[in-house]
Amino acid sequence: MKIKYEKNGDKRVGTFNKLIESKFPKFLDERNPDLYLVAGGDGAMLHVINKTIDSHIPYFGKALGSFNFLLNNFDNDEEILNKLIKDEIKLDILKPFTLSVYLNEKKIGEAVNDIVIGDNIMDYHTFNITTQGKELNNFEIKGGGICISTPIGSTAYNFNNNGRILPLESSLISITGIVCNRYLNDIFPVQEIKITGNGGDIYLSNVISGKLTVGKELIIKRGEGVEIGFLNKDEFLKRRTEILHRYRK
Repeated sequence: MKIKYEKNGDKRVGTFNKLIESKFPKFLDERNPDLYLVAGGDGAMLHVINKTIDSHIPYFGKALGSFNFLLNNFDNDEEILNKLIKDEIKLDILKPFTLSVYLNEKKIGEAVNDIVIGDNIMDYHTFNITTQGKELNNFEIKGGGICISTPIGSTAYNFNNNGRILPLESSLISITGIVCNRYLNDIFPVQEIKITGNGGDIYLSNVISGKLTVGKELIIKRGEGVEIGFLNKDEFLKRRTEILHRYRK
């Protein structure tokens, strides 16, 4: 297996970077990889996915961040990497769907976790939302912003915004309002969504990818998806279950 390491400057991955540079230097220059290798936290993984998703290559992460939801915990780095090279490890592949995002019909990116529109929490914008199935039909809401989440992202910002956690295998999305004048906490099948507004940055899985200003229309559709590799997918599912029960006594 050919592996491309997407190096980053996070101080927490310094030792791992040195390991790659000294033991696996080919990872740094691989031009035709079968797998992207990422080290750090979920933010690092989402950043690499956002940058390279059009390549349709699976991702595998070494957990060195805070939450490490999308990455793998392992200590025997050289052993694991050598086994990956030799195809001696069969990764558990998670295939969540993504959301393709267009601004005035121009694609601005794909969101693995969520799409958040807004700026500072005290800002006050007007948004108009229409879903293809008319669950929301010219629905006007005013406030700090809105969040549209995929199932895999529903345990992140969506959950902290009191959104419902979605079944991982479902084709559902969650949409919640962020400090708004009207209650918005809905779930519906993934579909085309059109949103207009008078302000607010557009974040795709924590990356600013545009701004929703007057005269622009944000269009959200189901994307092609992404493949994330785990040494043991059950560990990922276990962490997800722990979050599900976070508020239970």
